[in-house]
Amino acid sequence: MFNTPLKNKAVPVIKNITPWWQWLLILCLTLAAFIYALPNIYGESPAIQISNKDGSPITLNLISNIQNTLNENHLTYTSLSSDQNNITLKFTSTDTQLEAEEALKPLLQDNYIMALNLLPDTPAWLRALNANPMKLGLDLRGGMYFLLNIDMQVVLQNHLQNDAEALTNDLRNNNIHYANINVSNDNEIILTFRTTNDLELAKNFIQTNYPDLNIYATGMSLNGTLTPEALKTLQDNAVAQTLEVMRNRVNELGVAEATVAKEDDDRIVVELPGVQDATRAQALIGGTATLKAMLVNDTLDPVQAAKTNIIPPGSSLYYGLSGQPVVLYNNVIITGNAIADANVAFDTQTNLPIVQVTLKGPQVAYFSQVTAENVGHPMAFVLVESNFTQKMLKGRLINTTTTSQTVINVATIQSQLSNRFVITGIGNLRMAQNLALSIRAGALPAPIQIAEEKQVGPSLGIQNIQKGALSVAVALALVITFIALYYRVFGLIADLCLILNLIFIVAVMSLMPGATLSLPGIAGIVLNVGIAIDANVLIFERIREELRKGSSNTGAIHTGYARAFSTILDANVTTFMVALILFVIGTGAIRGFAVTLMIGIVTSMFCAVVISRALVNLIYGKNTNKRLSIGI
Repeated sequence: MFNTPLKNKAVPVIKNITPWWQWLLILCLTLAAFIYALPNIYGESPAIQISNKDGSPITLNLISNIQNTLNENHLTYTSLSSDQNNITLKFTSTDTQLEAEEALKPLLQDNYIMALNLLPDTPAWLRALNANPMKLGLDLRGGMYFLLNIDMQVVLQNHLQNDAEALTNDLRNNNIHYANINVSNDNEIILTFRTTNDLELAKNFIQTNYPDLNIYATGMSLNGTLTPEALKTLQDNAVAQTLEVMRNRVNELGVAEATVAKEDDDRIVVELPGVQDATRAQALIGGTATLKAMLVNDTLDPVQAAKTNIIPPGSSLYYGLSGQPVVLYNNVIITGNAIADANVAFDTQTNLPIVQVTLKGPQVAYFSQVTAENVGHPMAFVLVESNFTQKMLKGRLINTTTTSQTVINVATIQSQLSNRFVITGIGNLRMAQNLALSIRAGALPAPIQIAEEKQVGPSLGIQNIQKGALSVAVALALVITFIALYYRVFGLIADLCLILNLIFIVAVMSLMPGATLSLPGIAGIVLNVGIAIDANVLIFERIREELRKGSSNTGAIHTGYARAFSTILDANVTTFMVALILFVIGTGAIRGFAVTLMIGIVTSMFCAVVISRALVNLIYGKNTNKRLSIGI
C-alpha cells in the first residue's frame, strides 16, 4: 500500500477592509460631534433681560425709550431682541452691561425687572438644531453662591403646634377633659388638667398614641417634648423638603445649571452659575409662595371689622389683591404641602386665565369633608409669600425673610371638592403663569436665612477657563508630539483619534441636559488625554510584536487589534466602574470629575478601536506589501 502525499493547505489571505456601514457610522457620528461641539467656540455675552413686574406685554414705546436712553449715554449694544414679555440686550463687555443697567434704572424705575445674565452667542442655525454650548459651573462661568440656614426652631414649633391641635381633637374624642393646651417657647407641649383622673388618662393615651413625645408630669400639668430620634427625623425631613423646594424653584425659573446641596444638618448650599444680578438671585433664593384654603367668616361685616379692629376669637383679618378686607376662620383646610401640581388654563365661558390645582396626600380627605359640610358658604384661597429683604440694623446689613398673606380668591362652595379645583379671578395670563410657577415650587417648611453670599465675577471665570484650556492644550500637545515621533504614521492616526475624542467629549457634554463642566471636569478631560492614548499604544505595540515574529503586514494589523481589544476593554470597564462609584457617592466637584471621565472612557474606546482601525485599513488595507510606518 502506498501513502498518498498530502496537499499543502492554502493559507487564507487576511483582508483588512472596513465595511461601508462602519464608515457611514463613523462619518455620521463625527459630523454630529462637530455640529454639537461647535456652539462652544462662540462664547457668551453679558446681557440684560427686562420684563414687566405685572406681567403685561412689552410695548414698542418701551423698546424705543430704552434705545434712546442707551444712545444718549453713548452705550453700544451688540443686539436687541424682544418677545411678548421680555427684552434682551447684549453687550460687548461686563463694564458696558453695568453702565447700561445704571442708565436704565431711572427709566424703568420699580415697574420692571432687570436681570443681569450671560447669554450664549450661538448662531440661529445651530440653535435650530438644538445645538447649545456646554453648561459651565460657577467656577468657570461666574455667578452667585449662597449658604442658607434653615430656621429649625420654626420647624420644631410648627410640628409641636400640629401635635397640639391633633391632641386637642383626640382628647376630646376620647372624653378626656383638659383645662388648657399650649406650646411654650422652650419647645414643650403643656397640658393642664382639673382632675388627677383626667391627667392619668391623658398620660396613658399620649404614651400609647404619640410615641414621638416624651411625657412627664409636673403637678396638674403634662409636659411633652420630642424624643431625640423624632427630632433628628424632623430635621432631616426639613432639610430634604427645603432641598426639593429650592431645586424646584431654580429649575422652574430656568437656572438649569444650579447646584443645590446639603452642607450640614441645617445648612444648604445653592450655586447659580451665570446669574450676575444679586438682587434677582436673592429674591429667587429667599422667596417662595404657597397656598392655603380657609373658610370665610361671613357672620360679620369685614369693612366694619377692619375699621374697629374688633375680630372675634378664632378669626383673623386678611386683605385681598385690591386691598379689600376679608375675615377668615383660623382653621386651615389645606396647605401648600398637599399641592401636587398647578397649571394655567382658560375659562371656557369668560376666556380669562385660571390656575388648575391638583392635590395629593392625606389632607385631601379633610379638604373634601370640610367643603361637603360647608356647601353654600364662601371659601378663600390665601397666597402666602416669603420674600428676602435686607435692612440696616446698628450699621450692619441684616438679611431677613418677610412673609405676606394675600387673599387672591373668594368663592362660594357649590359642591363637595376633591383633589382638583381651579383658582379664578386672576388679572392676566402672566400673573396666572407666575402664580402657577410659585405654587408648583412648593412651600418651605421654615424660613431660611442667607448666612453667606458670594458673587463670582465672570472675569474670574474666564481666567479659570483659560487656565483649564491651557492645561488641556499643553497635555494634548505633549502627547501628540511624542506619539507622532515614536509611532510615525500610526502615531499620526492616534493623534487624529485623540483630537476627535476631545470633540466627542465636548459634544456629549453639550447634549447632556444635566451635565455641567467645572474645573474638576476639566481635570477629568486632561486625564482622558492620557487614558485615551493608552488603547492605541497597546494596539501598536501588539502590531510591532507580531511584525517581529514575521507576520505579514495585514496579519500583524488584524492580530494587533483583535488581541489588544480584550485588554483595552478590561482596563476601561474597571476605570468606568470606579468613575461611576465616584459619581453615585460623590457630590459637587467629585461628580463633575466623574462625569467627564466616564464620557471620555466611552468615546476614547470608540475612537481607538473603531476609528483608528478604519483609518489604518484605509491606508494599509489594500496594499499588503506597503511597509508599515510604525516606528520600527
